[in-house]
Amino acid sequence: MSFSEELKLRIRKQCHFRCCLCHSLGVEIHHIVPVAENGQDAEDNAAPLCPSCHEIYGANPEKRKFIRETRDFWYEMCAKQLAMPAEQIREIADTLKTVATKEDVARLSIQNSSYTLGTSASAPWEHLRYSFTREEFVHPLVVRELIGWLADSWETIVSIDLSAANRSNRFFGNFSIREDSGHTWVGWENDQHESFTYSHIATSATGVHIIECYDCGGGSGIFGSVALLAMECDRSLVDHDAGHISTRERVLLKTLGSIGLGDRYSGKISYQDGRLRIGPDEGRFSQGDGICREIPIR
Repeated sequence: MSFSEELKLRIRKQCHFRCCLCHSLGVEIHHIVPVAENGQDAEDNAAPLCPSCHEIYGANPEKRKFIRETRDFWYEMCAKQLAMPAEQIREIADTLKTVATKEDVARLSIQNSSYTLGTSASAPWEHLRYSFTREEFVHPLVVRELIGWLADSWETIVSIDLSAANRSNRFFGNFSIREDSGHTWVGWENDQHESFTYSHIATSATGVHIIECYDCGGGSGIFGSVALLAMECDRSLVDHDAGHISTRERVLLKTLGSIGLGDRYSGKISYQDGRLRIGPDEGRFSQGDGICREIPIR
């Protein structure tokens, strides 16, 4: 079942074709209580929401009272406004041609497609041996390898088997753990003054690990980046001596991309409501607002 077209049109007019939460143009009429939970196709159970607000708040049962109260307040505000002139209505129609749909938001958001939210009682990566926030920490050199070279346009290494690599000869070297301003920093350094450090910012609902990183190749530059990584498990073939074949479980760490921060970035990076926000650079080579980013990560 769904709302009737007549009811949806009446609600769109009542809210002036704007989202009842953020007031942006372009709305869909959504069930506050989902149909799967016996939500009715009635006006009291309908809310005009843009795709972004529906994605952030729509699936949260704790937000239903908030959505209903905000909707009613917005209806009152719209009722007090003068009727919209024809010119403004045409402006709305033109804007709706370019507004993002729910499918657009899903297509443009970064997410870990190997994990579907709600498929298990808790996030599977929380129970894996490897972590960015506790023992056993992912080795900094593994993260460095996944970020790749600044001179390359794309990542050439997109996945690493942690169960084999984290204590391997290739990714060898002691690293340190330190706390600074509420963040845990994992750092590696060699005797040629190369260094690499990372700190966990947040993990999205689908398991995208957002990691702040700083890489020094031995010179004066310390280049920052935000790495977007995800973990998944599979099984691989093992060919033993004497023709015996078996399989083993692997924990793969894969990259979903990275965002460059420049040399000696100093600013605020945060993740909230499904969005990564990179603030202005106030460091030694201040880039100001030019470095600012806001990226949807689900």
